[in-house]
Amino acid sequence: MRRHLVGTVTKNLTGPSLVAHGLVGLLVTFGLLSWRSRSVTPPAGSPSPRAQATDAARAVPDLVTPVRGTDATQGTNTTPATHSKAAGQCAPSPQARPTAVLDVATADRRGTIHLIGQCAIEGPNRTAGGWGTDTWALLGLLAEHRSSLLSKALAGDKLWPEAGAQGDRFAGLLKATRAKMCDALGMPGNYGRVVIQFKGGTGYRINPDLYGCDVWQIRDLLAAAAVATGPEKTAALTTAVNLYTGTYLPGVPHPWAWETADSLNRGIVQALAQLADLENQPELEIGYLERATELDGVAEHLYRRRMEVYARLGRPQALHYCYDELREQLRARGRKPSSKTEQLYRVIADSA
Repeated sequence: MRRHLVGTVTKNLTGPSLVAHGLVGLLVTFGLLSWRSRSVTPPAGSPSPRAQATDAARAVPDLVTPVRGTDATQGTNTTPATHSKAAGQCAPSPQARPTAVLDVATADRRGTIHLIGQCAIEGPNRTAGGWGTDTWALLGLLAEHRSSLLSKALAGDKLWPEAGAQGDRFAGLLKATRAKMCDALGMPGNYGRVVIQFKGGTGYRINPDLYGCDVWQIRDLLAAAAVATGPEKTAALTTAVNLYTGTYLPGVPHPWAWETADSLNRGIVQALAQLADLENQPELEIGYLERATELDGVAEHLYRRRMEVYARLGRPQALHYCYDELREQLRARGRKPSSKTEQLYRVIADSA
């Protein structure tokens, strides 16, 4: 365009004017071209566009403008927006908020929900606990629906089976729980729909990119141990039993919670028995068996194994104590040791 304009002006000029104005045209033309070239070349030391985009994606969550979202408890639009300076309007950008949030929740910033031995939410910002049992019961239900979705109706039936207006109670509990999870990650409270997601208009789940759960870790380790052999199997079992620091969902007063806790406890007892099988040193073997019987006080087969190991170690006092411990545990349940256990004890005691 500029060349056409200069050409047109040149045709209309003659003599000295032609020369003078022709020089001006050339200067303008090449000066503008030089300016254009400089305008797209970043100054020395400035980051490249790729680096600037990466830095922007890693910005802290409060630099991205969140907007309210749609779920079963609040019916507003979930689409985040970015602002266009040129147009002065908000343009939909579905990736803006999740990208920023997930990028700041990298491996060293993910939170952990503790439901074994204690109930607490841990994140890089803080660790907190001590809330009402409804919070932990809801997180327990979400943890049990790791590979599926927890519907609001099912949550209400599990949390308040005899109560009315479950939907209203659920909405308040969900909002409070989301806020606590956001706080632990150092995220604004209005990111609640990111930490506990509402998927497909069906139900809720914990966002696995932002939070892990101790019971998930244990179950994954037990599953890995089931197909592993050798040192890998031993390592997975050892890590699993070390993570089991107490009862699952302690203080949650619901039958479903007790059943899931009992199931996990049996899995850990089995893992300890397997570790005892894999152990060549009797001193370490007996440690696994003692812990297993602490978790299952009426597992007679494990008490019998303990007595056999005490005999190999030449510890008669421990043998008698083990038998008495089993009798007390069974008496509390209106039972007595089996004839097989009685016979083994008599044989070992007589030969000690």
